[in-house]
Amino acid sequence: MIKILISIAVAASLLSACSGFNQFRLDVQQGNVIDATQVAQIQPGMTPQQVRFLMGTPQIDGAFKREDRWDYVYYRRPGIGPTEQRRVTVFFENGVVSYVDSDVPQPIALDQYPVELDDN
Repeated sequence: MIKILISIAVAASLLSACSGFNQFRLDVQQGNVIDATQVAQIQPGMTPQQVRFLMGTPQIDGAFKREDRWDYVYYRRPGIGPTEQRRVTVFFENGVVSYVDSDVPQPIALDQYPVELDDN
């Protein structure tokens, strides 16, 4: 009887130890999805309506009654892999975009750097 109880205890402890290897984590995604091509299209002189059409509603809109700054924030933590964070801040002056501050890498224009195809 003691051997059966010991074998059950050992089996239970081994099964509980194996459960740590196969943990499932959900993907967590918050904020506005920020596309580098959309950020590249924001130009000085654009109206707030044009920016809202291009980027969507900002996550932080006119903080502390300031209407001259919109913040777009994106955060993604996948179940497996590194966390991704992106931020774009659009500054307005006199009702139009004055400049954009962003940590999003800008795409390379294909007309400046054409892709050469090998015909072999």
